[in-house]
Amino acid sequence: MESLVEALIPYAVRAPSGHNTQPWQFTVEQDTIRIYPDPSRRLPVVDPDDHALFISLGCALENLVVAAAQQGLAARIDYFPSGEPEECLRVRFSEGADEDTNALFQAIPQRQSNRGTYDGKAINDSDLARMLEANPCDSVAVRAFRVSDPKIEPIIGFVREGNIAQFNDPAFVAELVSWIRFSRREVSTRQDGLAAAALGFPSVPRWLGNWIMTTLVKPDGEAARQDKAIRSSSLLLIFIARVNDKRHWVDVGRSFERVVLTAASLDIAHAHVNMPCEVEPIRRRLATHLGLEPGEQPLLLIRLGYARKRMPPSPRRPIDQVIRERGAAMTGSDLEEFRCA
Repeated sequence: MESLVEALIPYAVRAPSGHNTQPWQFTVEQDTIRIYPDPSRRLPVVDPDDHALFISLGCALENLVVAAAQQGLAARIDYFPSGEPEECLRVRFSEGADEDTNALFQAIPQRQSNRGTYDGKAINDSDLARMLEANPCDSVAVRAFRVSDPKIEPIIGFVREGNIAQFNDPAFVAELVSWIRFSRREVSTRQDGLAAAALGFPSVPRWLGNWIMTTLVKPDGEAARQDKAIRSSSLLLIFIARVNDKRHWVDVGRSFERVVLTAASLDIAHAHVNMPCEVEPIRRRLATHLGLEPGEQPLLLIRLGYARKRMPPSPRRPIDQVIRERGAAMTGSDLEEFRCA
């Protein structure tokens, strides 16, 4: 079974991650895959508590579960089991899938974060219901807001505030720029990060891209661009963790991935507009606006609609760069840095 299980990993790594950092490592042992966080791919400015990193692991986990079911395998998931020498998600597979995931499986290579403008067409109620019903985790709430509803205006306002706060922060801009791959050569050599083409930019040398991002891109202009993108969309979805801890962060990723795979199967595009969830004071105000219970956290905000065109796919690292031998642990300094983050 080990070869069959290992064949699932190419589907796991198609999952989305913040700035396309791909912050995961895997081991394969007989009928078991372990997913480890990769602390070298943290985003300490935009994600200081690592919640987005663990959301990314949840997305990869859900792709594993979907792909396994397509191959007739059931998955048993252990969240951060105490008997493991390193913090991980452990997935054990056995014969006998209990659901039909064919449509979701076919959507894995089709799903992408499409940051372009959409055509403004409304998503019908039945398709919205299918997406909301796809949420597999009771630990995560998903709320939908139609862009045509005036009640959405405060949320768009939070997005604007988040944009301006982030692009006024030199550390945020520097971190973002470090993960943009401005040229085709950077994309092909690094195979991670935000490809310029996927952002709608031409291929340029790094020095020029850096100058554009630090000199020409202004907070108000970026906020206006995101405002236009939202208003071209049909829906906003907010993913809310009922408890603010690592297990629930993983579940947010699992829920998000199921929802957007369902969206992709319906030819519905999505993109993050996550700024108000990333700026802590604005996140608190968003939680108050939503009337959340103490401890509940709005951690993901996405827009959905019908894209005018597909964007170029984001790169992915080769599988041999994300699979490590069982027992080849991170160094002590890496682990200590991660635990203290």
